[in-house]
Amino acid sequence: MKWILYNSLEECTIPHLYEILKLREEVFIIEQDCIYDDIDGIDYVSSHLLMLDDAILAGYLRMVPAGEKFNEISLGRIVIRKKYRGKRLGKELIQKGLEESAKKGSEMIRIEAQAHLEDYYSEFGFKTDSEIYDVDGIPHLQMLVNYKEIQD
Repeated sequence: MKWILYNSLEECTIPHLYEILKLREEVFIIEQDCIYDDIDGIDYVSSHLLMLDDAILAGYLRMVPAGEKFNEISLGRIVIRKKYRGKRLGKELIQKGLEESAKKGSEMIRIEAQAHLEDYYSEFGFKTDSEIYDVDGIPHLQMLVNYKEIQD
């Protein structure tokens, strides 16, 4: 797999932006049957991490700067293309997202996770930091990790 990190939306190529938005639509809107405003304005201030298999976008996440959505930097829109699931690529994507977030000087990293993935994210050291709440009809919760602590 090849990694590409765009530190701003302006850096992102048009073909990559198209593939990002298409993948997010396929998974979060169509597959999960959830009509919501995916293009929420936060993409402009976020960094975008792409996992490519040759020219195919296999996975993606965005890193939202501290102060934009939460007090801490946060990982969001974490997605693996359906045909790449079950190959531990999600773990690679999250680990790379944590590493890149730490390089930006952030020790504390937050996610807003779908509640059924709580155990999955705890494998990376994330600890639940909220009660379950609704986001567009899907139960979510916030989780937080101190990246420095999980590296020691």
